[in-house]
Amino acid sequence: MSNERLCPEHYLLRLRAAEFPPTLAGQFVQLQCRRLGEQDPAREVPWPAAGPPRLTQAELAGREPFLRRPFSLAGRRDTPAGVELDLIYRTVGTGTHWLAEVVRPGQRLSVLGPLGNGFAVRADKPRAALIGGGVGIPPMIYLAETLARAGKQSVAFHGARTAALLPVAVAGDAVSPAGRPTPCVEPFARADVPSVVATDDGSLGFAGMVSRAFESWLDAERLDPSSLAVYSCGPEPMMRAVAELCLTRGIDCQLCMERHMACGMGTCQSCVVKIRDDTPQGWSFKLCCTDGPVFEAGRIVWA
Repeated sequence: MSNERLCPEHYLLRLRAAEFPPTLAGQFVQLQCRRLGEQDPAREVPWPAAGPPRLTQAELAGREPFLRRPFSLAGRRDTPAGVELDLIYRTVGTGTHWLAEVVRPGQRLSVLGPLGNGFAVRADKPRAALIGGGVGIPPMIYLAETLARAGKQSVAFHGARTAALLPVAVAGDAVSPAGRPTPCVEPFARADVPSVVATDDGSLGFAGMVSRAFESWLDAERLDPSSLAVYSCGPEPMMRAVAELCLTRGIDCQLCMERHMACGMGTCQSCVVKIRDDTPQGWSFKLCCTDGPVFEAGRIVWA
């Protein structure tokens, strides 16, 4: 439907399908970042005695990668014309740059999903805090809508290195530098969820890491820990800080982990996460794609 630039590194890709299975916030899809249709057949490449061969096949050296790329769902709408899916992506490598530069309205793409498990909405938790960093903010948009429908009182925290890299529309004049929640982030304000913006360089909102902004809010609110559910997605150091804070204070916390995924269905066994388990060593490896990507914070064994 559209492929809009949100900021220097982030884009909103909006897709429409005639039908799509039910989805949950926290789930993801695997998107093929290449043209649909027949591809050039595989061919053998000799390995010269002098060293590695020079690979020229499009799937290895070109701009249309062979492996799919995982993207969290940022939103879903069921309309008479079909199901609309929102994906927000950051241009990092070959696949995402291909999406940004090539994909236009009307183009057909191959989508595999929904995959993984989603965030659990706790019936016994009337309040929620959503903490997203960078490209971990998009699944929080979908979750904010889900929690609003469930009647939860939520607040969202958004972190980025600098204001220019926030992948959401922000009313800058409504952002509180003291870290007080305001309706300053457009997609969350639509769900009646106030927001706190934090930037590492202090260019907008709270100056510092988003985990510190969240901690300041907790100290100010003095909530009953049993009333609050925390959900987080983003860089691993950020999630670890959030998880340790919540575990220290007895707050329920769920994390949406990120890993490089080749298949998204548990076949390649590449996206492992170390989880506390009843084994002789006290832990085991679980797959981010099928056992996750959402895990209870207390189960993660941080490297």
